[in-house]
Amino acid sequence: MVTEIGGESAPPSTTLSAPRAAAGGKIVAARDALAALSAPRKKTEAEQKLDAILRDLKTTRGKAAQEAARRKLDRIKAKLEALKLAAGSAAATGDAKLARRVAKEIRDAARDLGRALADAGSGGGSAVATAASAGVAAAPAEAAAPGADDKSSTAVPSSPPAAGSDDLASLKADAQGVLKELKKILRKLRETGLHPGLDRKDRAAMERMLAEADRSLAGLAAAAAPSVGGTVDLVA
Repeated sequence: MVTEIGGESAPPSTTLSAPRAAAGGKIVAARDALAALSAPRKKTEAEQKLDAILRDLKTTRGKAAQEAARRKLDRIKAKLEALKLAAGSAAATGDAKLARRVAKEIRDAARDLGRALADAGSGGGSAVATAASAGVAAAPAEAAAPGADDKSSTAVPSSPPAAGSDDLASLKADAQGVLKELKKILRKLRETGLHPGLDRKDRAAMERMLAEADRSLAGLAAAAAPSVGGTVDLVA
């Protein structure tokens, strides 16, 4: 019996080398594709121009919002003396209705200024609307004591801001000063409640308005708080 020798198969290692090489090639290709995707894409000229336009627009809106907040702040400064006189009169006479009107002035002024500061701090997202409404006074002058309006325009003059003072940090610092004055006026108003002869209904209405003014001043304090790295005195 003859045993036929020949036709031996290739070793297993030689048979598996081709699939392994193919798999290795796929891994390298996948790595190259991932590197290409993660590499930063150079912006086109049109995209670069659009970015520049958006930056300019944001800067313009921010400046407009800060200018609007500055105008509101100056108007409130011009009314501080009248509010002080009215608060003193209410505290001395026990006039709860006058105290309520002054508290409403403070509430409305704090709300308006707080919103303007928040808008300025956010880069002026609604600066167009803010600037358009900046000509409206922060609060009506009905709370002023008789003859007080004549003094309010000269008691706290609104001097034009120095160059560079309209930046957000300076604006917030000035707002903190106004906030302190408004808090002092509100404390004076609370002396009105010391009069024993106050009508219960008037007293209750006055207390509600004082509470609303307190909440608005707290909101203003938050809006006027210094940004990170700022140093504004928060002591009232």
